[in-house]
Amino acid sequence: MSGIWALVPIKELAEAKTRLAPVLDAAGRRELVLAMARDVLTALAETTAISHVVVVSDIEGIDRLLSVDKVSVFDPRPARGLNDQLERACARARVAGASQVLIAHADLPAITPQAVRTFLDPGLDTRSLRIAANQEGTGTNLLLAFLPLPTPLQFGKDSRLNFEAAAARREIQVEIRRDPLLAADIDEPADLAELARSVSGGGFANKATARWLAEAGPLEAPRQPITHTGSIR
Repeated sequence: MSGIWALVPIKELAEAKTRLAPVLDAAGRRELVLAMARDVLTALAETTAISHVVVVSDIEGIDRLLSVDKVSVFDPRPARGLNDQLERACARARVAGASQVLIAHADLPAITPQAVRTFLDPGLDTRSLRIAANQEGTGTNLLLAFLPLPTPLQFGKDSRLNFEAAAARREIQVEIRRDPLLAADIDEPADLAELARSVSGGGFANKATARWLAEAGPLEAPRQPITHTGSIR
């Protein structure tokens, strides 16, 4: 299947969203991660420009835990680390006929198919990268690139800046998009509180995360002051 393949990495659930520990126990964090991932995967699967949606994860039974139609799973082992895992998934997608990849993080509960379509339009130049920045502007929530990848992946601290530096060394253009629906990742208790306010105000379209919030009830107040340090992408 040719065209754009969307890759969504999901790491070990026990290690996910530990910065939310002041307001959520391990079980709550696990269910929140799965709910947000369902919303991201559903938005991608409903975007007609994307021909294939793939979860990149070595979690046993992740497909059953997510239960989203039109989504497959790629186990990146023996790759280690996010960038190595995603580069391995990109190589597999290319072999299977993909011409471009859209790498999207799984903690973007405000994402919509329209936001994804807008991000993909217009088409990408073959010597370019397109990034949807996080709220702070230093991270990368979505990345669109042609295959083979024109530069090694740079996800991690200050990834947007690192992508730009790596692209400059190869004379590749980087286009930065800023969309609040794609920037709203959930890493800190303050992010979760803002998400809850958005849902209660009726300004939230996605169903899985909203349903999780309704079932979770009022969130416990943080037991210590919150310092918003930003996302690591």
